[in-house]
Amino acid sequence: MLLLEKNSVIGPKVCAGGLCGHDLDYLNLPEEILDHKFKEIIVHTPHQKDLVRMEDYFVYTIDRKNLGQWQLHRLDNTNVEVRTESRVTDIGRNFVVINGNEKVKFKYLVGADGASSRVRKYLGINTEQMGIAMQYIIPTSKYNKFELFVDPDLFHSWYAWIFPHKKYVSIGCGGDPRFLSAKKFRDNFQIWLKKMKIDVSNREFQAHPINFDYRGFKFRNVFLVGDAAGLSSGYTGEGMYQAMISGEEVAKTIINKKHIPTKIDDLLKVKKVHNKILHVFEKSGNLRKIEYELLVLMLKIKLIDKKIIHILA
Repeated sequence: MLLLEKNSVIGPKVCAGGLCGHDLDYLNLPEEILDHKFKEIIVHTPHQKDLVRMEDYFVYTIDRKNLGQWQLHRLDNTNVEVRTESRVTDIGRNFVVINGNEKVKFKYLVGADGASSRVRKYLGINTEQMGIAMQYIIPTSKYNKFELFVDPDLFHSWYAWIFPHKKYVSIGCGGDPRFLSAKKFRDNFQIWLKKMKIDVSNREFQAHPINFDYRGFKFRNVFLVGDAAGLSSGYTGEGMYQAMISGEEVAKTIINKKHIPTKIDDLLKVKKVHNKILHVFEKSGNLRKIEYELLVLMLKIKLIDKKIIHILA
């Protein structure tokens, strides 16, 4: 088995690095590679805020390089050959071309190459639902709370975030450029940062697409997983869990042709719920402001808050 990585190091990726409880349950991650774990999050609207607290830890932050390196070491003593600095520049019926000059044949091809997947393009699959996320990485220990901010005037149906890590904080926002252009999102993001008195001068700015346009994962002997398949949530932006689950299901499908990928079906059920929620907010117009205020009011009610968190995370 051959794993091709275009970058020189496995792991680093533009990502806010937020994990939910199911990620930890699935991966059985060692606690030492986590940056922070939280029993509570703070949800803000323009007119109120609520502290949502659970009995157990339910959200976490992790550095993507550390996660990638941990996953890489799990391949030690296996038959997987890992090659870095190996960009796939062309794809044929039964081969890929690496770095423009090396041709490698395949029996099965798995595209785990992100929102702008070359494998997806090779398959001729359109992508009409593509979100965008942007963030600043600030080396500071000033922030220690996991916070979400909804402001329909600035972010339409989506949100901004503050995710503390060990050595830095990710402060960002996301959304769908079909409703607000990428430029408008960034302009509004700057307005919000100024309002929050967050200084990002000379700080690293990052942006990346999020593909939530699912059209299938199996195409004869070619497969798509994670963002390449469009399995990310269009509402929360979560994608790591979907990538890991779909990767496992594809591997099992290749090994056993009779395997039924029920876990992907489960992902799609959750994705359908998120899509319905997102659709309501997208189509609500000026009512969106009231809906978000009501949502945070509902989060103040015990038991209901747990149900809402369970649906979204």
